Amino acid sequence: MKFWLYSSASLAACAGLIWYTYVTRQQFYPSVIYLVTSKVSVLVLGNAGLVLTTLFGRLLKSFFLGTLRDAEVELLHENVRYAVTETCLALTIFREEISFHVMVLFTALVFLKIFHWLSQARIEFIEQTDVISRLTHVRLVGLMAMLAAVDTGFVVWCTLKVVENGPSVFILFGFEFLILLVTIVATFLRYVLYVVDSRMDGAWTNKFTYLFYLELVSEVTKLVVYLVFFMLIFTYYGMPLHIVRDLWISIKNLQRRIASYFRYRKITAHLNERFPNPTEEELQETDRTCIICREEMTPDACKKLPCSHIFHVDCLKMWVQRQQTCPTCRSTI
Repeated sequence: MKFWLYSSASLAACAGLIWYTYVTRQQFYPSVIYLVTSKVSVLVLGNAGLVLTTLFGRLLKSFFLGTLRDAEVELLHENVRYAVTETCLALTIFREEISFHVMVLFTALVFLKIFHWLSQARIEFIEQTDVISRLTHVRLVGLMAMLAAVDTGFVVWCTLKVVENGPSVFILFGFEFLILLVTIVATFLRYVLYVVDSRMDGAWTNKFTYLFYLELVSEVTKLVVYLVFFMLIFTYYGMPLHIVRDLWISIKNLQRRIASYFRYRKITAHLNERFPNPTEEELQETDRTCIICREEMTPDACKKLPCSHIFHVDCLKMWVQRQQTCPTCRSTI
């Protein structure tokens, strides 16, 4: 309710300003000059532009995503604060180039980041949901396709600007949009893996292997992009302190994924030798139900962990691809 009151007041103020300017100046060109040179006019028009952008964002959100969950709203609040602060810090490197066009690009960047975050959050949500309507799938694919197309357009445009005019603030925006493009492509491929797994009723044993390689390639690509951006900014402008955190996080994520992969390979390579098959009596004590897939177990298709918990071999392999602890008691495998 408060937002709609604020929006109405902002748009009314903008309309009143335009009417006042035209009445007092009588001609189009003097009116435009006044609107773009008066500080009050720029403030009112800028505020109205932000309101219209927010309304457009809400329209897209309603069309592609519907009602947001509480977790998604909380995610937006956390990420927007960080993204705005980080981008403003980055723009200080290009403070001599800040203009109206740069602020429009900044607004577009934050706007697109919001929908990238929502796409990722929604994919994670549907992976944990049993029944998803076909319309939801169509909307989500449409949103990801639109974001990928817009990201690609901005990357190409910023690249052309840098090639034509040399190093400038477009380096920053070009790399930001490139990171978004890598993110949305990885998100879409993760969605494809989910759809394939759903077609197999969740029995696709290689899903997490492909998911691991997807995440690994995504992290490596982001790390390369960050390193190239870091070197370019350092060469032409000085130390880019704002990117040090992202660069460090990318390196740590890559290191963690590689370490996790080698632990997984070590566990699964000798799975049959390390863990014995359970007896019929031991299966009877567990009601013969695997808690990972909720299906019935037989002695030949199961393994007993050192903590005495029993699972399907394939379920255990899929589980240790994500974490190397017992699904029941969390003891180290």
